[in-house]
Amino acid sequence: KQQDQERPRMESKEAAAAAQAEEDLLRDFERILHDDPLIDEVGFLHPTQFHSLLVDSTDKSTSQYFWCVDHKLAVSSSILPDLYRAARRAHSNATLNPSSSPSASDAALIMTHSKALLILCADLLTAWNSRKMVLSTNFNLSHLKDELRLCALILSYSPKNESTWSHRRWVIKNLAQHLQDMPELIDKESLLVKDMAEKSKMNYRAWRHRCWLIPYMKTKQVLDELNKSKKWAELHVADNCSFHYRRSLLLALLDGAANREDSLICQSEAYLMWKEELRWNETLIRRYQGRESLWNHRRFLSQWWVQHLLSCEETSLSNESLADLFLSQEIHLLSDCLGAPGDEFGETRVQVELAALYILWISEATSSFTNPS
Repeated sequence: KQQDQERPRMESKEAAAAAQAEEDLLRDFERILHDDPLIDEVGFLHPTQFHSLLVDSTDKSTSQYFWCVDHKLAVSSSILPDLYRAARRAHSNATLNPSSSPSASDAALIMTHSKALLILCADLLTAWNSRKMVLSTNFNLSHLKDELRLCALILSYSPKNESTWSHRRWVIKNLAQHLQDMPELIDKESLLVKDMAEKSKMNYRAWRHRCWLIPYMKTKQVLDELNKSKKWAELHVADNCSFHYRRSLLLALLDGAANREDSLICQSEAYLMWKEELRWNETLIRRYQGRESLWNHRRFLSQWWVQHLLSCEETSLSNESLADLFLSQEIHLLSDCLGAPGDEFGETRVQVELAALYILWISEATSSFTNPS
């Protein structure tokens, strides 16, 4: 009986000791985050890898489970369950009394605990929303810039995390209402997306974020983005996301040209760029066989270009059809694809199929434009 009475007491003590150990881990973790606000990369390492890191390190400030040098943070994966439980519990306690305008001390606790929690698990929308609540109370430019830094830190190890990209857009939207120098911010965002796209191929979420930024761009910046993304697209011809971004930029260029006072001159320049995009796309198609993203991009370019040529024919005195001339050029591209020598990887066969489908599509599209009924 005495042993039965002792057992719950012992279990209670063990649970309290475990909870205290978890809180100590969280305190150490949050202290590191506070002492080095410029941390730009985080990694969760297996205990054997982490031990090797500690052995090779000459920094005496490292601990048994955390390593932070040159703004790079490593965490031993052995403590992640305990650390997550402590962060979840601390954040829950900090938000027990929800208020639209929390006190300064409550706001500081929410921001501290939610930061630790989100680095451990970035998909917790409750934590993101608690940060939005605090940041919305009083506008603070430095706090919003810190928020961009936190998002970049999380994206360094989770580049496709939708919650983080969404929160980053919320921050930029708030910054845009008060910040005068948006072009500089957009340049930094484009650079971030480029880095994330390099780390994670076919990163739709990163490229969608870049497309979301286009309405904030001036015409000059749109042109700069077209030039900068061209080289990246040439090196990643299978990544449709980069070509979708270029399509969005081209449409923005047309919209901007139509709304300017010198619209005729601007539209003429936009048409020349569109023609150059078609020429560049054909060069890539001939160079890289069997890439569906290149043919999809050409469909988009051709659809708008045929409509433009047909509108030009309405005001032209020439009897020659510009649309028919363009179609004959596309058929010539098809014949070149059909005559290409075969290869052991089957890329020539795929190229022929894509070219044939493209010609069928553009023939139907052209006839539908000329005969809408």
